[in-house]
Amino acid sequence: MRILLASIAVLWLSVSISIAALPQSTETKAPGAGVAETKIPDVKTAPAYKYNPIGKPDPFKPFIEQDLSPKKKTESKTLPISPLQREGIDNFRLVGVSGDNHHRIAIVQDVKGKSYPIFLGTYIGQKGGRVVEILPDRIIIEEKMKVEDKQAKTKRLTIKLRKDEGEE
Repeated sequence: MRILLASIAVLWLSVSISIAALPQSTETKAPGAGVAETKIPDVKTAPAYKYNPIGKPDPFKPFIEQDLSPKKKTESKTLPISPLQREGIDNFRLVGVSGDNHHRIAIVQDVKGKSYPIFLGTYIGQKGGRVVEILPDRIIIEEKMKVEDKQAKTKRLTIKLRKDEGEE
């Protein structure tokens, strides 16, 4: 019982102290003054970030270093662009011509049996030959050859369409 009376006394004292701590005002407030004014606490701004590149790799530098100095001409041959330029003209056989007088396409076959389409202007052969004319039964290739007196000489080669023995 003593504990119960002691706890009621402690409770009564704490309530009376908290009520006394509240400000009591008898002033009348304006109708719009009932809204409490809130203050925003001062927010400290973070210091601006500064990048220090010392000891770090350059993010804009390419991974592969390129030598931009002018290259010296060496006498090494580069690989030709197309497979038609990797073999001589003698290694190709004309197997077909299609189209009309205005636009023709020829098909040539190499020694391995692989076929390639040929148009006007197609490069063929190791000596830089170029197709200049496609006729119904042959193609004409022009090769430019350099002569010692520095004049380019053109040589015309013809590849004829060979009919198989059974065809006439």
